[in-house]
Amino acid sequence: MFENWSVDNFLDAFSIILAIIGGIFAYRQWSYANKTRRTELLNQIMEKLRFDKEMAETMYAIDYGTRWYDESFHNSNTDFEYKLDKLLSFLDYICYLKKEKHFAEAEFRILRYEVTRVCTSFQVQSYLWNLYHFSNKQGTTCSFQDLIDYGIDSGSIDHSIFKDKNSGYYPKYLNF
Repeated sequence: MFENWSVDNFLDAFSIILAIIGGIFAYRQWSYANKTRRTELLNQIMEKLRFDKEMAETMYAIDYGTRWYDESFHNSNTDFEYKLDKLLSFLDYICYLKKEKHFAEAEFRILRYEVTRVCTSFQVQSYLWNLYHFSNKQGTTCSFQDLIDYGIDSGSIDHSIFKDKNSGYYPKYLNF
């Protein structure tokens, strides 16, 4: 088979083999670097979510079932709405990253409790329902749409009740 090959043919074949080996090596390095970046991102997200004082306090209020969403919520002088929006924005970002497949399922599992717990909270659902329908009336997308989509897709939020602005299930506090 190789008796008709010239030195140039052997050098070409050897070059191709070296290029393939180099490509495999480069892919492995790229894959490892990508995995390291995702791990660092996940660590930064966990640090912020669990150790940022405002987010932790807000998560505790949700976790322990504190009633905070009522008719005075949007008119109050407390900073709880700001803290809640900060937490929900961060969780929305996490859901966006999951949707765009920046997390593997095993990586997202680390964050699933916080996201799911927030989505199953009736207080949060009521707030999101009001914002969702108010945003729709304004002709725009809700600020927390990826979080809402995750809640619906995971079954934490009932799609048919949430999408119905006249359901009567959630208290209506915004004008839509």
